[in-house]
Parts: sequence; structure tokens; C-alpha cells
Amino acid sequence: MSDVRFEDIRKFTELKLWPIKQGVSEYSCLAHDFNVAGLDGLEFMEEYADTFDVDLTGFDWVKFFGPEASANPFSLMTYIFKRFVKGIPARELVGLPELTLGHLTICANSKKWSNP
Repeated sequence: MSDVRFEDIRKFTELKLWPIKQGVSEYSCLAHDFNVAGLDGLEFMEEYADTFDVDLTGFDWVKFFGPEASANPFSLMTYIFKRFVKGIPARELVGLPELTLGHLTICANSKKWSNP
């Protein structure tokens, strides 16, 4: 595939994940806006790499999606309190670097992973 457009990445992402309420843009982040975490992030990136022929050498999925974790009721309640009672944006609570669809478009065109 040559000359990958943002629209190609957007369609792929919405097909593999889901559309998001606020709309998808080049600045939409997988972990923050789509709420992709853990192994789901790794699986998404592997499908992305296969679809757009991107070499993911050097990609650290834990850095961008966090480790796979089991449910912890206390941490869930803490998150809900901070997010919805205190109004802290999800981006600040998650603490992961932003991996945007715009960056995925750049990598798809270069055919190799680069850190944003």
C-alpha cells in the first residue's frame, strides 16, 4: 500500500475498535480517546502493522498501552472518583504517552515504527 492517507487509518481504527463520541481526528489517541489498554493495544498494533506493512521493530506496547492488568475494585473506584467527581481529564490519570492516528499515518507511509 503506498501513500496511506489519514482517512485509511481512521477507517481501519474504527473498524477494528469503534467510533468515538467526540469524533476521530489526526490527534485522536489510542489509549486516551479509544481507551485501548494492555494486550488489546498490542493486538491492534499487530493488525495495523500487517494491514499497512509497517515494521514494528522497537515498538514497546507497554509504554503506550500499559501492562495487562487484572481488575482491582479499589483502583477502579479511585479512578472513577478522580475522573468524574474531581473532573481530572483521563489523559492526566492514565499517564501514558500519546500515540495518535496522525502518527500511525506517518509510520504507515514510512513503513517503519518511530516514536512520536
